[in-house]
Amino acid sequence: MTVSPDDPRSAYVQVADDLRRKIASGALKAGQRLDGNAALGRRYGVAAMTVRHALDVLRDEGLIVSQQGRGTFVASDSGVAESSEQDADMADELSEIKVALDLINSRLDRLEQQVRERP
Repeated sequence: MTVSPDDPRSAYVQVADDLRRKIASGALKAGQRLDGNAALGRRYGVAAMTVRHALDVLRDEGLIVSQQGRGTFVASDSGVAESSEQDADMADELSEIKVALDLINSRLDRLEQQVRERP
């Protein structure tokens, strides 16, 4: 998956959401080492700093842990998978709502412009 410029979410949010989904689905297993920031950046088509920001989000959520000199790993907490799946579902739903809201705002802006242009 590469980050989509058409997606209303920030690049780091897209990366975090994708990794979160992979953790929730079991594609990334507890204890599994993640690729480095540069490799993940190439995979997602973003800068390493963007990956770092995404990983900070996942670390704050308790989904991943970092070990100095060893790397970043999927957290081994057994309750994480269930809550992260719910989080991924909520993130998907929020994304859909944001897209719909952006569309509504666009339509509203267009209508306001038409009203202003009337004599």
